[in-house]
Amino acid sequence: GGMAEIFLARTGGLEGFEKQVAIKRILPHLTESQEFVEMFIDEAKLTVQLNHANIAHIYDFGKRDNTYYIAMEFIHGRDVNALFKDAYRRRAPLPVGVCAFIVQQACEGLDYAHRKKGADHKDLGIVHRDVSPANILVSFEGAVKIIDFGIAKAVSKLSMTRPGLIKGKISYMSPEQMRGQPIDRRSDVFAAGIILHELLTGRRLFAARTDVETIRNVIKGAIPPLQQARPDVPPALAAIVERALRRD
Repeated sequence: GGMAEIFLARTGGLEGFEKQVAIKRILPHLTESQEFVEMFIDEAKLTVQLNHANIAHIYDFGKRDNTYYIAMEFIHGRDVNALFKDAYRRRAPLPVGVCAFIVQQACEGLDYAHRKKGADHKDLGIVHRDVSPANILVSFEGAVKIIDFGIAKAVSKLSMTRPGLIKGKISYMSPEQMRGQPIDRRSDVFAAGIILHELLTGRRLFAARTDVETIRNVIKGAIPPLQQARPDVPPALAAIVERALRRD
């Protein structure tokens, strides 16, 4: 990714015990940037507090040879973006039930993070801010895991990024995030609605040829009626997607 590189590794233990883990290491040239280092440390301190079946677990955090790393759960599977592309190539959208299950499971993890309280019993105010198909993994056994709370913003963060700095993948941002305005958990709900709409229709909702067009689409572009593109979507599910995608 743009911030770190990923390695597959094994931990060693007694009697030949081994476990596969993913190592996320900050890119060498970014260690020169105090802002990126602080962001990486914040990710580790934030995510280690999250213990939920639908969030990839953090096992260890440290520094080696002047480089910070996180040892995290290895998910043997594919990300949702790969599933979308495969369905697009086959011109066969994923079954409605599969689409709903994936996003429902992701929402379970997000809801847990949104409600998470600190040791002082106060809300941490966690917002993922980068809910996108690349950050939702589906294992070959069917487990759904959210990854990369690296740009999550919590009230209790030890360091803050520059005000107004736009982060995340723009075609999955909420209008408020796009404008650099304050955001809350509803921004993640908006992104989840985009993902579910795209999985069901097999088409990108806001993504365009240029960033400017994409931004315009997110802020005020027309949202095609879901059942027009996918008639077999139950009205109740279509209503959920429509509610998630309300710009207000």
